[in-house]
Amino acid sequence: MRKRLGKSQRRDGDRRDLFILARKVDGIVPSRFGVRSKSEKGFALVDQQRSVFKAEGLDLDRNMPAVAAFETIASSCFRQFRLNEDVLLHRRNPEAVHQARVALRRLRSAFSLFKPILSGEEPGRLNAEMRWLAGVLGEARNIDVLLAKAKDAGLVSKLTDARRDAYDDAIVTLNSSRARALALDFNDWLQCGEYLEWIATDDRPGISASEFAAEALDKMRKKLKKHGRALAAVDDEHRHEVRKDAKKLRYAAEFFGSLFDSKRGARRSKEFIAGMADLQDYLGALNDLAIGPDVLEKYALADHPARDSVLSHADKDVLIDKAQDSVDNILDAKRFWR
Repeated sequence: MRKRLGKSQRRDGDRRDLFILARKVDGIVPSRFGVRSKSEKGFALVDQQRSVFKAEGLDLDRNMPAVAAFETIASSCFRQFRLNEDVLLHRRNPEAVHQARVALRRLRSAFSLFKPILSGEEPGRLNAEMRWLAGVLGEARNIDVLLAKAKDAGLVSKLTDARRDAYDDAIVTLNSSRARALALDFNDWLQCGEYLEWIATDDRPGISASEFAAEALDKMRKKLKKHGRALAAVDDEHRHEVRKDAKKLRYAAEFFGSLFDSKRGARRSKEFIAGMADLQDYLGALNDLAIGPDVLEKYALADHPARDSVLSHADKDVLIDKAQDSVDNILDAKRFWR
């Protein structure tokens, strides 16, 4: 026996019809999915110089259905992406590129996190399209990272040219019918998708957000423990996978922090996320060491006389040791969700 979610009526009538209309409009005049309220549009006239939008805090209810928690989380991630996309389209701001990519990573992490309760084939297709879009933005971001370190005038000039081309590609992609269709398809599915219809079966009672969060965080912590136990004994590719595990665990902790808001839970959550941020910094530095030469090779700069000036000179062994200490500290910390 299945039980309908209270908001299942959203599949009928207005919302679905609105997305049909939106597609017809986009076929005539290229359009974008808006995320600002009327009041925010007004304030935006005053706040025109804002150049970046970081992830906003979430306020979830412990007893809300897990699917409702996903809807709230996914909406927040998409909103962060769209706000930074608007900045990028009007001002080629490196931090806007970075935060747009962060938003897409967070959204893809939410899809992965909630995969057990997202039915149908559409979630997988949408996730793949988000990976494509993040990859295009990643090309611009990789050059921004090198350009920020460059001092040699000749190398700066060549990287600036490469950056211009990469940003051109990114903006063409964001303006493409494929990217606009992704935004519409995602929001259509988020508001009207079949995952909203059913929250319980005879085999598995409807699960609350707090119950789902505790299970998911345990699972991700276990994955980090398995893959992060001997960072010095594995290769760069494996450490990159650990980096992705760490990001997903951090995003999950941020998504679900408000569900465990007792004084003790809030303190542990803050400490846990801070520890995860340190781990990401160390693993990110290791990733820079690994991919920097490949980025230079891609843009025919591998033999440039000043190439070494833009590559990280951090001690790899020291970074690995610090990353391992961070993993161990995170695994030793008391879980804020238990």
